[in-house]
Amino acid sequence: MLEMGRRVMVAGTFDIIHEGHIKMLWSAKSLAGDDGELVVVVARDENVRKYKKREPILEESIRAYIVKNLKPVDRVVLGERDPIESVLKLRPDVIALGYDQWADENWLREELLKRGLNVEIVRLPRFGDSSSSSIVRRVIKLFCSSE
Repeated sequence: MLEMGRRVMVAGTFDIIHEGHIKMLWSAKSLAGDDGELVVVVARDENVRKYKKREPILEESIRAYIVKNLKPVDRVVLGERDPIESVLKLRPDVIALGYDQWADENWLREELLKRGLNVEIVRLPRFGDSSSSSIVRRVIKLFCSSE
């Protein structure tokens, strides 16, 4: 009997897409299996302000459009104000967390179990040295520093 693919969910800001994002998405996609689905939850602008304590560089609709057009991504949704609500709506089999995401795996698992959802939580490793913050710093250095 063939095993059905799994729905894997990842979430993030995806403000400046870089190599690490792409490798992370491919890794998450591999967890879904051949018939599975990778669903990406793109953070709302208000949640970027709340959790990252800064303005998003690109507005949420643009970030969602960019992510939707990446090859490993099957579906994109904009996140809910409460990130747990996004999980409850999507009902994934697996949540793939990035190496630097705030959620503690045990806390998240327990919160979801309290709400009747048993989800596998996977913490993905860091892929490469790129980060959105390092790209911003480089742009500032190259284009905003006085000589």
